[in-house]
Amino acid sequence: MDTLIRRGRESDLPALRDILNHYILHTVVTFEMVELSLENRKTWFTQFREKGRYQLMVAEKSGATIGYAASLRFHQRPAYGPSVMTSIYIHPEYLGQGVGEQVYSSLLDNLKNEQEVHRAYGLVVLPNQGSVRLHEKLGFQAVGLLHEGGYKFGKYHDVRIYEHRLEK
Repeated sequence: MDTLIRRGRESDLPALRDILNHYILHTVVTFEMVELSLENRKTWFTQFREKGRYQLMVAEKSGATIGYAASLRFHQRPAYGPSVMTSIYIHPEYLGQGVGEQVYSSLLDNLKNEQEVHRAYGLVVLPNQGSVRLHEKLGFQAVGLLHEGGYKFGKYHDVRIYEHRLEK
C-alpha cells in the first residue's frame, strides 16, 4: 500500500510520541534527553496550523502513522520570525523506503507557498548519512558546523546546520 501524506491531527500524537521516544532513548539524532509524555505532545501540537509558519505533516501507511515532518519556531527574537526550524522523524522500520523524502517534501512545498516564511533550517547530528543525504537531496545547503555542539550518552557530537532557501 502507498504512503499517504496528510496534515497531522491530535489522534496521531501517541504514534508520534512513540517514534520520537525511540530516537530519544536509543540515538543521538535528537538532543532531547527524557522520554516525552502524551501531555507534552499535546502542548507541542497546539502550535501547528494548516497555513502559516508552523505546520505538521504526517506519513501514514496501512492506517498507521509512521513519521512526520514539522516546521517550528527557529528563535525567540522577533527578527527571526521568517525563519523556521524543521524536524523529521520516521519510524525505524520505514527508514530507507522514501517515506522521509515524501513527508519532508510535502512540508517544504507547503512552506514555499507561505509569504511569511523565508528560510527553513535543519540541524543534523553527525554522523548521520541518511539525514545528510535527505537534506541535500531536498535542496538544503550546509551553512555551518557546531563543533561538539551537544552532549549525549557521555560524548560530544558535532551538528551540521542546513539551510533551505524557500524561493517563491
